Amino acid sequence: MAREANIPEVAKNALKMEYEPEVDILTVYIQSPETLLGHSAEVKSGVILNYAEDGSLSSVEVLDAARRYPAGQLAACSVDELIDLKTASRLAGIAPVTLRTQAQKGRLWAMRLSGQWATTRERLQQYIDSRSGTRVTQK
Repeated sequence: MAREANIPEVAKNALKMEYEPEVDILTVYIQSPETLLGHSAEVKSGVILNYAEDGSLSSVEVLDAARRYPAGQLAACSVDELIDLKTASRLAGIAPVTLRTQAQKGRLWAMRLSGQWATTRERLQQYIDSRSGTRVTQK
């Protein structure tokens, strides 16, 4: 179902999550991602705590995240996963106006960010599969 999101300005040290599908790592930043790290400790198999030089907790890394969390949750955390409908249109070979209409009708999962519709490659693929049973080549 389509929904509009109002994303407020993020404070400098606000909590931030990133998922990197290429390496299957979910990182939860407690401090700025640019914080210099002093040391790390694996507290549980595949869960690493990263500490800043001053000893404060900076971030938490979860290895093999795809085995631990549903794909939809990870996609929402993925830095490069959200794509605008113009990009989705090029990937799918479907007119942007058609994708926007399908998002408004709830057939294509999408959200509005700063006035622009955005979806994920995974949700675009699900929509395409539901229409034709074919797959889009991801670039």
